[in-house]
Amino acid sequence: MDKRAHWILGHFDIAKWQLDVYNSVYKTIRDYTVMEAIQPLSNTIPQLLRQSKVLKFEAPDSPLTFRIHKGIPQQTNGGDCGIFIIKYAEYIHEMKISTMPNPFDTKLARHNMVVHMYKYAIEKPDVQCGQASR
Repeated sequence: MDKRAHWILGHFDIAKWQLDVYNSVYKTIRDYTVMEAIQPLSNTIPQLLRQSKVLKFEAPDSPLTFRIHKGIPQQTNGGDCGIFIIKYAEYIHEMKISTMPNPFDTKLARHNMVVHMYKYAIEKPDVQCGQASR
């Protein structure tokens, strides 16, 4: 976005034909900047869905609408957008975005993520021989 290294999360709500946008610095990177960056998706996503025929219904010809979410936890520095996007996605997946702690503890979130990945790495089945990796 505007040559800034910032990530935002877009969640496509197919039932509403809407892209829900989560920006962890909406007080710094304003809505008009976000909208300018994501506007091309408004027509591209519907066009790709129509061409791919992956939907079980006819994709509308209309462009997507956008909803930029406010009142979500915000980062306080210039380097935490990645962890915020990951956690936004996790809370959205669990349908609990409104319960995301605010302020959000990025240090704890990173720690928990590392522990989770470590546990997965030692417990995952070994693809080659079908045994747990150690």
